Amino acid sequence: MKSPFNKKRFWLIVAILALVEALVCYIAIQWRYIFPSKEVSELYTRYENVDGVEASFIKDYKVNDTVFVDVSLLEATDSMGWATLKKDFEIPNPPPVAHQFIDNGEDLISVKLIPKSTTTDTILKPYPNDVLAISHLKRSLIVFHTKNNDEVHAVIFHNFEKSINQDN
Repeated sequence: MKSPFNKKRFWLIVAILALVEALVCYIAIQWRYIFPSKEVSELYTRYENVDGVEASFIKDYKVNDTVFVDVSLLEATDSMGWATLKKDFEIPNPPPVAHQFIDNGEDLISVKLIPKSTTTDTILKPYPNDVLAISHLKRSLIVFHTKNNDEVHAVIFHNFEKSINQDN
C-alpha cells in the first residue's frame, strides 16, 4: 500500500536541510576564526600564558596598500605584567614631562626599532629590527614583525600618520 504524501514531513526535511546548508556555509566562511592557525609568532607563544599579560597575534596586518606584516600585541592587565614587559623589552620610564601628559589621559605612543642585542640572555635577541610601539597609558606593546627596510619604513610612517590623525 502506498502512503500518502505528507506535506509537514516534506517541509520539515527541507527546513532541516536548509539549516544544515547555512551552517556549513557559515563554518566555511568563519573557518579561520573558529579554528585559528598555528602560525603565530614566538613572542605570542612566549606570553600567551603569562600572568598579568594578555597576548594577541594578528596575521598579515594591513599597513598600507602593499605592505602586510604580522603583529604581536602584548597588553599588561596589572602592574606586575607591565613591570615584566618593561623589563623584558628594556623600556625606560618616561620623562617627567611625558608623565604629566600620561597622567592627564593623553596617550603618548613611542615607536622604535628593537635593537640588535649583544647579550644572549635577552628576550629581544630573536627579533632584531622589528618595530616596537609602546603605549604607557594603555600599558601595551605592539611588535610589528618586519622582514626588510621597506616594511620598517611603512610601519613607522603608518604609526606616524595614525598619531597625527588621532588629534583630528
